[in-house]
Amino acid sequence: MLTPEDTLRLNVLISTCVAIRVDVYKLVVVGLTADKKEQTITLNPDIDSGKYIQAVQKLLVSQVLGSMGGYPSYLKRWSRMGQVSSNNLGSLLKIGNIEAVVAVANSKNLNEEVLDLVWWCATNTDQQAEIGRFLLTRDFVVKHAVGKQIADYLLEFLPFTDDTTQLIDTTNLLLQDGLISEESKDRLWKQGQRKTAFLVGFIERMKDNLPNNDGTIALDKDIKELECVSTEQGQIMLKTIAHILKKINQEHVLYRTLEVLGACLSHPMIQPLDQIEDLQNQAQSVLEKLGLDDDKIKARLLLAGVNERLAVSTISAHSLAGSAIRKKLASVLNPIQDALKVLTTPQ
Repeated sequence: MLTPEDTLRLNVLISTCVAIRVDVYKLVVVGLTADKKEQTITLNPDIDSGKYIQAVQKLLVSQVLGSMGGYPSYLKRWSRMGQVSSNNLGSLLKIGNIEAVVAVANSKNLNEEVLDLVWWCATNTDQQAEIGRFLLTRDFVVKHAVGKQIADYLLEFLPFTDDTTQLIDTTNLLLQDGLISEESKDRLWKQGQRKTAFLVGFIERMKDNLPNNDGTIALDKDIKELECVSTEQGQIMLKTIAHILKKINQEHVLYRTLEVLGACLSHPMIQPLDQIEDLQNQAQSVLEKLGLDDDKIKARLLLAGVNERLAVSTISAHSLAGSAIRKKLASVLNPIQDALKVLTTPQ
């Protein structure tokens, strides 16, 4: 099915390159040599371009992996489970299949030797951002020069990301030490005042190092039960969460914000519960057991039990989206917002 000329050139590419990628839109195959030089083949299909690309990939697989049936089906199942052996990593980057690149990026055996090749293979593909996020979950990648390249790409790609979960995850990953500049962090923080998914990434990653742009100060409270909320960073965290909840219009922003809130204010005597009324009763009961009578402590105890289960069932049952989330969950969100107000009001 391949022309003799393309078959010959592809075989030369296989023998001389350490990584190969296929551009299905431009109909070119690009190889990278060991000394980081690119070799490009412009394909000359004499049949449907989609079928021709499949034939190219079949040739690459058969020559590199010795498999005649195309990309091995078991690798498709394993590619996102990290179960690709270290022996296969280099070979998988020479078969021109993006799913194979995902497999290597997500492999538990990923190492510095193939890291730059993985990112090169991901370049200009539809999965480049996904692969970048996979890679930035690894500590050694974050510290590597390639990690900075990935971060620069994801930061530039961020405005074109519509998926809320991806926005949160990408922001979270970009905020790891040394990946982006302080100016870029400040810009993301400011954008988050309008697009709160960014702020969720901040409260997940930087709970003790959030920007203080409005002069927030610590509460004048030297009470053990309020230590986690009375510091400057504790106050910024609560104010940020209050801002996010005030503008809630997306379920995953809500779920992840509630999880952060409950984790930050967790208390050994408080259990996460499914109903806000049960949390209120639990907070009152624990307050009495502690022999205390303080509105701020009661508010902290209430928020310590907050979690996504307070909202999941209602949102799922009614298929809620947008402002309907705030309206339908008012009985849940209002007590939480009231408690946040109590904890951020100096008195």
